[in-house]
Amino acid sequence: MSSQPRTAIVTGASGGIGSAIAAMLHEEGFALTLVGRDLDKLAAVASSFGSGPPVHTVSGSLAEETFLDQIVAEHSARYGSLDMLVNNAGVAGNREVGEITAEFLDEQLAVNLRAVILLTSKSMPLLEAAVQQRKSAQIVNIASNAGKRGEASLASYSATKFGVVGFTESLHDELSTSGIKVTAICPGLVNTAMADDYRDSVGADEMIAPSDIAEAIRMTIRVSRSCVVPEIVLLRPIEWRQPEGA
Repeated sequence: MSSQPRTAIVTGASGGIGSAIAAMLHEEGFALTLVGRDLDKLAAVASSFGSGPPVHTVSGSLAEETFLDQIVAEHSARYGSLDMLVNNAGVAGNREVGEITAEFLDEQLAVNLRAVILLTSKSMPLLEAAVQQRKSAQIVNIASNAGKRGEASLASYSATKFGVVGFTESLHDELSTSGIKVTAICPGLVNTAMADDYRDSVGADEMIAPSDIAEAIRMTIRVSRSCVVPEIVLLRPIEWRQPEGA
């Protein structure tokens, strides 16, 4: 057993779901590489953890492949292996299909899908190194309930999240005998900045809490090595309910 702490990369870690996941992982004893666009926000998250395993921050755009290489290189230089990759970063936005522009679509594809696939690919040697050291490693992809069931005005977002679910299923199949577990988390409406368009009709206390996602991931960490949790769907009570007259 290695004396080094387990380590994790968390994208979109400067707030919302990502910072809740990062806090949980730090509690669980993981040394962290926190990734986001705003270095000051990342520093604030890192400083909120108090004592414990080391936390490194790296800021940039996940749409840039060179930045993905930088994340992996900096994590590798500090820790040498990767026990958990959390692909959490995402961008949303409500638009009817006729209002979708190439710029709007390309940003969602780049961050929500392309970066997830490429960062996972680039992280494979580090994940395999963790398996050599501790017999297991993990990839967690934050998808959405919109990746299980398409929603009006979220066509492009739903398409990217369906892609994340499909990518996760493929990974699970490909890596099933490698010691690397793969999980897709598919939450409904979560109380983060991404939910701002819904606040006129849905109260904060009616939304899923970011800590709910963190606790779901904590469970996947704590189950035995022989138990894989390929997908978790987290819904508010009324989500997926049939509308009247359906």
